[in-house]
Amino acid sequence: MKDDDRGIFTLDSDTVASNPGRVRIMPFVLMRHMRKSVLLLIPLLVSLVFVFQVSLLWGALPSIIFFVINYLYWRRKQEHFAFGDSNGGIVVSENPKLVAVAANLSKGFAGNYPVVKIIPYKGKGRLNDRIGTIALYEGTSSCTPHWSDFFPVPVEYVNNNKAELNAVLRSYSEESWEVLESRLKQIAQPYKEGLFKISTENSSW
Repeated sequence: MKDDDRGIFTLDSDTVASNPGRVRIMPFVLMRHMRKSVLLLIPLLVSLVFVFQVSLLWGALPSIIFFVINYLYWRRKQEHFAFGDSNGGIVVSENPKLVAVAANLSKGFAGNYPVVKIIPYKGKGRLNDRIGTIALYEGTSSCTPHWSDFFPVPVEYVNNNKAELNAVLRSYSEESWEVLESRLKQIAQPYKEGLFKISTENSSW
């Protein structure tokens, strides 16, 4: 196997996305959309204040622990959007706001497992707008031919640079949009959140 030179630390380095995200994270944009980042930062700041204002002895260990937790969180986000699988999403509902994303859960060595994931959406896109998303995949066993689920996140949650957002959209082929629109026809309306398996002639479901 060829050595992996991506410097991946928090993700599975044995897998490679068909369309890697290559999106840089803007910390303040991420913090505005992902409250967990703020909740993790608060105890780190409090522990640092304790170190400098009260006691280095009693504050050092908590500071180190919270620093490591924050580092791992931000490192995973950075790797998610740099190396995760980028797929186009379409806003399919405005009340509630929902986005649909198509993917193939196949691990690449057997079968075809088409799905559509519909997720809640907090971005600026309106009905039928196209957006970029980057997903990580989840599976229970390395022996199974497909992943059990995938988790797309809108790119605009971590980056608000229009040029970079447009570059992500340009990475999707027109065929990929047609595939998503075709799969949506198999899903009952009104749309609801969830993972939907798609039956086609080539499907292995």
